[in-house]
Amino acid sequence: MFIFLMPIFFIILTSFKKYGDIVSGVMFPLEYTLQNFENVLYAPGFRFIDFIINSIIISSLTTLFVVLISFPTAYSMSRFKTGGNALSSYILSLRLLPPIIFVVPIFILYQILGLLDTYQGLILIYTVFNLPLSILVLRSFINDIPIEIEEAAMLDGCSRVRLIFRIVFPLTFSGITAVAILTFLACWNEYLFALILTLKRAATVNVAASLFVTAYAIRYGEIAASVTLSMVPPLILILLVQRNLVRGLTWGAIRG
Repeated sequence: MFIFLMPIFFIILTSFKKYGDIVSGVMFPLEYTLQNFENVLYAPGFRFIDFIINSIIISSLTTLFVVLISFPTAYSMSRFKTGGNALSSYILSLRLLPPIIFVVPIFILYQILGLLDTYQGLILIYTVFNLPLSILVLRSFINDIPIEIEEAAMLDGCSRVRLIFRIVFPLTFSGITAVAILTFLACWNEYLFALILTLKRAATVNVAASLFVTAYAIRYGEIAASVTLSMVPPLILILLVQRNLVRGLTWGAIRG
């Protein structure tokens, strides 16, 4: 925990330091300042709130699409054995490839399709990369639901669609919540594709920090301040849904 939390503490501490204290390597200066946060929030021609809004929109819509696609896919693979073991192996293999190998071909493709620096472009690529893990996790949750419950419901006249929404969905809600939160955090923290595929209009909060690396100086205080501010929304989200997240991950770990 100390090794993990020390960089976070260092970033937060740096965001309150003056530039001279940062470059001189003073760990605990005698005086702290809020100037770095003011420079980030009120810099002319630079609206940090726009980057926050971009991240919220892109992460939220990606999470929605991932859940809408992965849940029926997982149910089909679990109950109807769609694709057999070959499809499961193929989906799992997508998690084994480093995303950086796709950067150049995706950049060229997006340039041809006009998807560079757009919400649609980032949402599409984030959805593709988050689907494999989401499908496999939800399939394990659905596999643990006794098939006899669904058979009994269908004998009582329940249709397949009604069965999914009235029985399967509530029983897997903890897993869906866990998948949604992990997808949101993965999109929020992603940096590589956000840096390569955006310029300004669809740039996320992580890209905003890199804009303080200029040709004249590296503004360490502003970088630390922007990173500190970017941690606030996901931290609030985790605090609000912590109980559901822990329940979902624990349920899947025990039964998987």
